[in-house]
Amino acid sequence: MAYKVPSLEEMLQFSVAHFKAMLPDRNVGSRFSFNWKLLKTITGGATDVHAHVDTGLKDVMPDTARGGALDRWIFIFAPGGKKLRKAATPARKAAAGRVRGSVAATTAVGDRLIHRPTSLLFQINSNGTIPATAGAAFVDVDIVAVDTGSLTRLKKGEVLEYTSAPAGIQTKVELQKDLSDDGFDGEQDGDAHNRLLAALATPSSGGNQSDFVGWILAQLGISGAFTYPNRAGVGTIDVVGLHTGVGTARILNNAEAAALLAALQALAPAQLAANGGALRVLTVIGGSVDAANLANVELTVVPDGSPQYAFDWDDTTPPVVLSWTLATRTLQFTGGTRPITLQAGHRICLRGVASSQDGAPLVVEALSGADSVILQTAPANNPAAGDVVYAGGPLTDVVRGAILAHLNGDVLYAAPTGPLPGAAAVASSTSVAQLHVLATGIGTANPGGIYGPWIGTLLIGTLATIATYTRGVRKHTVITPAADQEAVDYAFPLDNQIGLLTPGYVLVRKGS
Repeated sequence: MAYKVPSLEEMLQFSVAHFKAMLPDRNVGSRFSFNWKLLKTITGGATDVHAHVDTGLKDVMPDTARGGALDRWIFIFAPGGKKLRKAATPARKAAAGRVRGSVAATTAVGDRLIHRPTSLLFQINSNGTIPATAGAAFVDVDIVAVDTGSLTRLKKGEVLEYTSAPAGIQTKVELQKDLSDDGFDGEQDGDAHNRLLAALATPSSGGNQSDFVGWILAQLGISGAFTYPNRAGVGTIDVVGLHTGVGTARILNNAEAAALLAALQALAPAQLAANGGALRVLTVIGGSVDAANLANVELTVVPDGSPQYAFDWDDTTPPVVLSWTLATRTLQFTGGTRPITLQAGHRICLRGVASSQDGAPLVVEALSGADSVILQTAPANNPAAGDVVYAGGPLTDVVRGAILAHLNGDVLYAAPTGPLPGAAAVASSTSVAQLHVLATGIGTANPGGIYGPWIGTLLIGTLATIATYTRGVRKHTVITPAADQEAVDYAFPLDNQIGLLTPGYVLVRKGS
């Protein structure tokens, strides 16, 4: 609707002006006067009617429907017999549970855990072996809930217990990250909306490519679907389903992939559905298995001069790490001094040279001596001598967060304040119905777009779009990757696999 719905204040100003024009001999008075209160009452009713008309117009179109109206659209058009919102999902997170035990002791996918305060059940979602590394008698494994719903979204620091601990493994598992992936009480508007639009874009046709996309998206816990017709020969179809999540946490485990195959076999045409037939659920290979699928990003930005976008300190000559003490979280710099502008409360970003770092901003808790700082939290991996330290700032957080969302398959919207990840919009109850899409999320490999419209490539142009659209950025330079990076589309005899770009380091620092 081209007509802009006025706010209550705008409508009140119009009513006051109209009253004075129609009755110039009358005085509206203060906000305590009868005329002012009467106009405010009429204005409230008129604004409410405007809002209802605007909402009604959105609800009668599938691309803007939300809530109950979206449910009606799904009931009428959703494919695969899935006529309602998908049910509650289990929360999950990659490398979230710290398992301790004897060296070489193992824990496996499916090992059950319980959260004693709530009696909710969880399970290990990746195999783990306690390493022999000195001082590290633990391994961090993926955790997924067995129960479902928002109650399964436990916070970092919560303790789970094995219902039957494997040999050599301690009973208690402490969460190192929030279980913040999935764990919804029902399918969110954004996911349901995308599923509906996919069904409307290409109507069902007895097992065509869009049918498989709809059937996959209708499965509980799956939010991404990608199909590869004729990839293994004429008349074949390979498919992939992905979770909502971060990095390799998006990938289905073997049991989940088998369940997806069984569900699709119950729906697909006979020539595809038979065991050993032309339908395959591909094994997804992320960067933790094949470095060719590891997406590293280094990007510099120059603020526009506004004070609110300035970097925290001057890293014209970036300091270099001399040593790191985990017990005290103390980072020591070479040269016997630290930058004079670096103060407590400032952010730093590490670029791994002798260690593996993810580029996440770290907050300085306190200064120590003449050449050291104490960090509020330790980085995911221990820094090493030779690593380089850069300044962080507001633009670091915004640009880096948008790039990570893109890499993790989330859509980015062009909000007035900058790139807005779809997950952030859901969390803040922001409506994206009137926003245009800035960048879609990355899916599994799709070289040259030959299998469908989705993007499986990290495009330098998309990184440039994200940086350029961010408020406060005057200019930018993409350093890494040097060229567009495609996930691996594995050839025969490894064609039962498909690559998925997963984030390595994402470093956003100040340019010149």
